[in-house]
Amino acid sequence: MQKNKPLAVVFWLLTATVMVIIFMFSSDTGEESEEVSQNLLGIIIEFIGQFISHNTLRKIAHFTEFAALGFCMTGAIHYTFGKRKFYLPFIPCVVYAISDEIHQHFVPERACRVFDMFVDSCGIATGIAIFFLIIWAISKIVKNR
Repeated sequence: MQKNKPLAVVFWLLTATVMVIIFMFSSDTGEESEEVSQNLLGIIIEFIGQFISHNTLRKIAHFTEFAALGFCMTGAIHYTFGKRKFYLPFIPCVVYAISDEIHQHFVPERACRVFDMFVDSCGIATGIAIFFLIIWAISKIVKNR
């Protein structure tokens, strides 16, 4: 696909926004993070019922926020450089995930967990795959017109 400066700018801004959001969540103390998770879990239980645990919800949050990062950075790289290489967004996103876990090590009542890095990496890979699937689907639709 051709380079597209306006979309590149949008995706770089989205990437930076997601990174800031991740950093802000990781800066919460363990108690603050626990409170946010418990409140969200309470809302989910109220509307859907108890089908997940608090720990599962936290892993889903890790996965989802890093899926968003993978998706946005893939768009940024794709529209800036016109590249469709999986590793180009994957490597910097994984480095960010590792730095995020290291950051949490220095936040009171938080920890640096290798399993969370794995969950984050799976989210990143999923976000990248979703972006490429959307681009592939769009190209098929355009081609068939």
